[in-house]
Amino acid sequence: MTEHRADRARLAVDFECQIGPERSGERRYAAAMYFYSCGELSAEMLEIYRRCCNDDSEDPQDLARFEGVFDIRISRFLGRSE
Repeated sequence: MTEHRADRARLAVDFECQIGPERSGERRYAAAMYFYSCGELSAEMLEIYRRCCNDDSEDPQDLARFEGVFDIRISRFLGRSE
């Protein structure tokens, strides 16, 4: 696996890390910034992750659904269909 792929795989894990552990919100936001910079995450979703980054118990996907923000690109790079 190339270094880029390994970094990307680690960031995908961080992007979906468990809700609640200390600093998990920051990990998710850092991963979201990476995927945004690659053009794989919308500015609206990045903002959701930014707003949740200081509250480790806040699930950005739940907030996105509540606010009606959905980015199909997330499902694609995480290998989901929603």
